[in-house]
Amino acid sequence: MTSQDASAGRPDSPRGRGAPGTRTLRALAGAGLIVAAGPACSPEEPRIAEGQALYEANCQSCHGEGLRGDGPLASQLPVQPPSILEHLGHHTRAQLVRLITGGIPPAMPPAPVTPEQVQLIVDYAWTRVPESEVAALRAMQQQMEEMEMMMGDTAASPMPEMDHSAMPGN
Repeated sequence: MTSQDASAGRPDSPRGRGAPGTRTLRALAGAGLIVAAGPACSPEEPRIAEGQALYEANCQSCHGEGLRGDGPLASQLPVQPPSILEHLGHHTRAQLVRLITGGIPPAMPPAPVTPEQVQLIVDYAWTRVPESEVAALRAMQQQMEEMEMMMGDTAASPMPEMDHSAMPGN
């Protein structure tokens, strides 16, 4: 299934059907026959839709539809999955890639995704953070990035096993 298939027809998705005639207007705009046809599509929309499809296929069963660690398999795991939304600020992007691709024993197996696909999943996750929390989480992540730069390239070094069940909110 392509990311376009995964979100097609859902009114809440960036690639949803929209108002009647939207498809025709987009086709005309794409052909250069009209200049403006309603709201412009963001160049990020295809990336977000792809990240959403990857999340749904690889993460949602444990982390849940709302990314809060309450998926249908969460109660069967030895450790409650963390809220991905909260962890966006607690880790650098490089750490998130390592955690997701390498797994976190015993609770999370390595995800069968590439580092590039993890970036798409993370980009999608940021779209799900409540607007009131974005600035604080971005500031936390920036601090983590700065600390990593001061301490050297820790992106290549292995992280110790982490018990995310002890994190607040879990």
